[in-house]
Amino acid sequence: MQDGPAHSAGVEEDWYARAFDALYPVVYAHRTVEAAAPEAAFALDALRVSPQDRLLDLCCGNGRHLVHLARRAPHAAGLDYSPDLLRLARENLGGAVSLVRGDMRSLPFSAAFDVVTNFFTSFGYFLDEGENRMVAAELARVLRPGGRFLVDYLNADHVADTLAPASERESQGHVIRERRWIDTVLGRVNKTMEVSRDGAVISRSSESVRLYSERELVAMLASAGLEVTATHGNHDGDPVDASRPRVILVGRKPVEHG
Repeated sequence: MQDGPAHSAGVEEDWYARAFDALYPVVYAHRTVEAAAPEAAFALDALRVSPQDRLLDLCCGNGRHLVHLARRAPHAAGLDYSPDLLRLARENLGGAVSLVRGDMRSLPFSAAFDVVTNFFTSFGYFLDEGENRMVAAELARVLRPGGRFLVDYLNADHVADTLAPASERESQGHVIRERRWIDTVLGRVNKTMEVSRDGAVISRSSESVRLYSERELVAMLASAGLEVTATHGNHDGDPVDASRPRVILVGRKPVEHG
């Protein structure tokens, strides 16, 4: 595990408010609708999604998973905090899906959904652990009893073993320089990013995500009233271990009896 500077060194507490802006398609050009197809297919099968299900893609971003999810679940919706990504989602989805801007700590829905998906580490953003627990509680609240969920998270052990401290790459005429480190005190993986074009820096941003273990994620979801029924280390359905990049949790909201 690699230590780095203190969390405050270059990482904003509300980093998520700026990280997913209009440059996202440049910085993350590889996160395409086509690349999301096998991930969405895995979720659809793991959750046994039917055309009658009401589905929420929580933190839907540019809608790249929703494009595929909505083909089986036409009563789908997406929520994200970023106006820029929601604009791209509307372009990708062509009005076929309801898209809402909102904060995952306080979802503007009732217990309305049969299925909730949460892809690509769209969790653990907040420095206050109480706020991360709020997200789990909100996920549970908007699920109907008997509803199913999938949370696709990073594998903390894999991150610790493979984290590259620095990188530089080009994308669509931009140079992207990234620096990464693990804050062992707060248990977070951090990144700062600088984007340049024609030799001039046009953007600086940061990211920070909590390094939850599989056990911690299961416990947090359980405390919110959700039952994890299966875990996977990738979208092929392999078991979780340090060699695999993901911790994908599949489960349900129990039906109360009595």
